[in-house]
Amino acid sequence: MKKLLAALLLTAGLVAPALAQSDEAGKLRLMTFGGEAQLKSTQDAVTRFNQKYPNVEVEIGVDAVGGGWGDFVSRVLQQYNAGEQYDVYHTAVETLQSFAARDLFIPLDDFIASGDFSDFDAKLFDLTKYKGKTYFIPSTWNNIMTNYNRALFAEAGIPAPSKTWTWDEFAAIAEKLTKRDANGNVTQFGYEVPAFFFGLMPWFLSNGTSPVTEDWSASNMKDPKVAETLQFLYDLIHTKKVSPVPGQEGVENQFFAGQIAMISRGHWIVQNAISSKLDMDIATQPGKVSNDTVIGFGAYGISSKAQNVKLAEALVTELLSYETQVAEGDLGGAVPGRKSAAETENFLKFPPSAPLYYETLPTTHAVPSPANFQEVDQIFMRYFNAIMTDEMTIPDAVAKADQELTRSFERIKRVTQ
Repeated sequence: MKKLLAALLLTAGLVAPALAQSDEAGKLRLMTFGGEAQLKSTQDAVTRFNQKYPNVEVEIGVDAVGGGWGDFVSRVLQQYNAGEQYDVYHTAVETLQSFAARDLFIPLDDFIASGDFSDFDAKLFDLTKYKGKTYFIPSTWNNIMTNYNRALFAEAGIPAPSKTWTWDEFAAIAEKLTKRDANGNVTQFGYEVPAFFFGLMPWFLSNGTSPVTEDWSASNMKDPKVAETLQFLYDLIHTKKVSPVPGQEGVENQFFAGQIAMISRGHWIVQNAISSKLDMDIATQPGKVSNDTVIGFGAYGISSKAQNVKLAEALVTELLSYETQVAEGDLGGAVPGRKSAAETENFLKFPPSAPLYYETLPTTHAVPSPANFQEVDQIFMRYFNAIMTDEMTIPDAVAKADQELTRSFERIKRVTQ
């Protein structure tokens, strides 16, 4: 009688069918990164994974990446050297060549071909290849946009930026949005010149250049457009005085508090903007020769030392599922790799111009991420900060940076060839 009743309830849709479970047992170690949104969606994905694999224990580690991706690479290398590596890593484009060049991860081309990844933009997969093989699967991404305070724009009588605004138009708006007290001290900055490599890249890309060559194989510091871009940013700080000197603490909090009108960031700040009740929207990168911007993305890779690759693939499949992607987008993390997950009501409701994230994807360029990224990042930022703090002139800093970057690329070629 009980079996008959259960069958009737199941037919009526009142009882969910039992989920097919695997008897396979084991343990997986997963390293991820990000804030609360990322961790929550990851934990929920692991819960769904355990519904299918109840006998598999998943240990989750979280790296705040506080010191940047170069430091993250160093920590992962230390984990491998100590035999303490994880089975699955959620990492970022800045690290991919560094890891793949050292054979730390396995190629995933066959896994990708047999999986359901058609909803991901092909461009994201193109950016994960190394020497013709795909070692990582993109998850979520960020393109740097101009985040601006709509209330401050309205107060100053400034309309929303156009999609093709220029550097000169941007600088004029930043001046209008900068306020000073009777003693000339700034009480509200129009903009914040970013103090990190990823945030700075749109300024170079929108001028048709980059600190490294297009194929990421050599220094490009001697390109006159690099110095031109550095001069523009220097002038925002020291001539027009619309931006604080890079390196100050709590800059994002000043933006959320209405003390800075514009900053260059990705979708990752959305949740903090909502929590701060900030009337924020996004605009394209101001352009010199184009309005192109930079893209960085998270991606999952499976360690070459993973004991059970099939279990690791099953976990990655759940971590990249539609449910996980929707959760990450809705909770204010990065932009979902699955386009369908970026079309939900929750994702599109804030900021008002949220569709612009995907609209600008075709004109994005991956943040330069050669196998020696950690050195490129450190070298460039050291000389950038020296320029912006008036410790070095632009010509001297460019020349010195070029020399150091050239030596770094020569070293990495000897390692990877």
